[in-house]
Amino acid sequence: LSAAADQPPRLWKPTSDQATMASQSSRSQHDDDDVAAASEPSAPDPSACSTVTSSDQGMYGQFTWTVALPAAPADKDSLADISKIRQFSDVFEVGGYEWKLEMYPYGDSQSDKTLSVFLCAVDRKQLPGWSQTAHYQIAVVNKDPSKTSTHTGYDIFRGKRDSAWGWSKLINLSKLHDVAQGWVDDDGKITLQATVHVVTHEYMPVNRTYRKSLCGLYYERVLQSYFEPFLKDELQRLDKLCGNSVLHKGFSDFWAALADTKKRALLQITVDEVLLNVKARLFSRDQPATYLAADVIFKAAHECAHGTLSEGAHRSLVGCTSLAVVSGGEGTVLRLERLTPEASSSISTLAATRATDPAPGDSAAGADQRVMLRTYNGVMRMSNSANFVDVFRSQVADALDNVRALVKHLKPQSCDGTCLEAMGRQMLAVFAMCGMYITNVHPAYHEKLALQLQEDLIREEEEKNLKVKAKKAKQQEKKKKQQEVKAQKRAEEEEVKRKEEEEEKRKKEEAQAKRKAADEEVARKKAEGRRKAQEEAERQRKAELEAEEGRAREEAERKAREEEAARQAAAEVKEEEEAQAEVPQEELAKRNHIANIMRDSSLNPREKQLRIQAILAGKVDVNSHGAAAAGRTEPPPPPRGVDAEAS
Repeated sequence: LSAAADQPPRLWKPTSDQATMASQSSRSQHDDDDVAAASEPSAPDPSACSTVTSSDQGMYGQFTWTVALPAAPADKDSLADISKIRQFSDVFEVGGYEWKLEMYPYGDSQSDKTLSVFLCAVDRKQLPGWSQTAHYQIAVVNKDPSKTSTHTGYDIFRGKRDSAWGWSKLINLSKLHDVAQGWVDDDGKITLQATVHVVTHEYMPVNRTYRKSLCGLYYERVLQSYFEPFLKDELQRLDKLCGNSVLHKGFSDFWAALADTKKRALLQITVDEVLLNVKARLFSRDQPATYLAADVIFKAAHECAHGTLSEGAHRSLVGCTSLAVVSGGEGTVLRLERLTPEASSSISTLAATRATDPAPGDSAAGADQRVMLRTYNGVMRMSNSANFVDVFRSQVADALDNVRALVKHLKPQSCDGTCLEAMGRQMLAVFAMCGMYITNVHPAYHEKLALQLQEDLIREEEEKNLKVKAKKAKQQEKKKKQQEVKAQKRAEEEEVKRKEEEEEKRKKEEAQAKRKAADEEVARKKAEGRRKAQEEAERQRKAELEAEEGRAREEAERKAREEEAARQAAAEVKEEEEAQAEVPQEELAKRNHIANIMRDSSLNPREKQLRIQAILAGKVDVNSHGAAAAGRTEPPPPPRGVDAEAS
């Protein structure tokens, strides 16, 4: 909403927290006496300024309050009681009641770091036990009107217990104090705007300015969430009757057989019954959009019931439906007529005029395309005598098409309430026909069906008594044939079923046999693989053991040979020593000389053999060679383990 009442409303899309304000119990009630006197100002802030506008004999008013936010206390003791700081606006009067705004700039006891604002009813002029219902809005005005945060409520104010209603979490303080967001002006003040509409009776329509503000907020939701689902339900219920040719023909015959006086008696309903049905189907105290949905229908009912229009006709066009409210004579007439596409300029066009000449297409429209509802002395009567169900379904389908057309073509920013007011007239007619159908037409039709069914039963009973023997024989014969046919059919079915079961059983057995064979083959292959693996492992193990035994045996033989060679070498040494002790000096010299030749690595085996033979033949003087060799160092003895033959 804008700050001034005469500016056009702008669309505001609520955030997720604001859209669920009712379900989260953010709208709460407060007492004026629950805070100590030391923590509240004794008078309104002198720096604040406020304006009040009112209309509709004072039942509707707007109050604008520009107030500076107090500074937060610096000491810790005061910060503990920061939720008790509150400010009051000037008292303003709407609908004969005094009101004021109560603001907690740092949040109340139910909130933290949020702005809390409540609308308080001042009961100093009221008697004890008073109560009053009111529509109200509390808005925090932004420099950009499209960002203004608006909250809507509908509550009963009574006494001191429920004297204040509002929102503990209206807006976050960090967001509010951010200068760039546009909530605080250059002087550090914020602007709060309260709209109050006092409701004097249950079905009272609201002020047109207030309705405009609701249109800016909830226009699309009213059409899509309330009107469209209701019309879909009604259309689905009627399709069950009209879509069945037998039921539809039965109702058409019933309606055609009724006398005109009986039709007039059925096609009437009180306005209070219609509005009670509207309130039950559309209104919810916790959903602000339902205020607007019910209000446009209440306004249409108010126009028809009280003749608020001047003498003549108030015409409007919504979608392809022409609506006219004609005042004068005995009551007020609400006329609905479906126009051809050529007659209506556009589905998205909605025009309103006041004239006494007939609307375009009046003479060309058929009886099933025109509905007239006359309201007189609080009773609405329908004057169309065509098939009621067809007319009712046609109007519901037209209303559903019009709702969808408005949602598609008319933007909420351009909605000033006129479109919804016209739609409210059509919805009033639909609710009236719905009440007539449920309360009067449907029970009468079922009563007629019950009577006709009773007459048919009596007639059938009489015919049965006259032809009982022949019919009994025929029935027995027919029954016998049917039993035979059934028995044969049952036998065939059982045979087919048995064959199918056998075939299925055979297939299952084959499949099981195949699976079993496959499993056995897999198991056999696995066992064969394991056996081969075990044999291979066993062979490898035996080969390793044999190799290990061979290595051990060779090592033992080698060690035995070495030990035997060592023993032989020792024995030979010992024998040589013993022989040397017994052999003559010349023989000993020969042996030493031969040993030196054998140890000489520079000689090849042939040379060694020739020299040894020469020594043994006595051709070499071993004594001279022995003396010469005595001065030389003997080569080291052969290593241990060398064979005796090599030595």
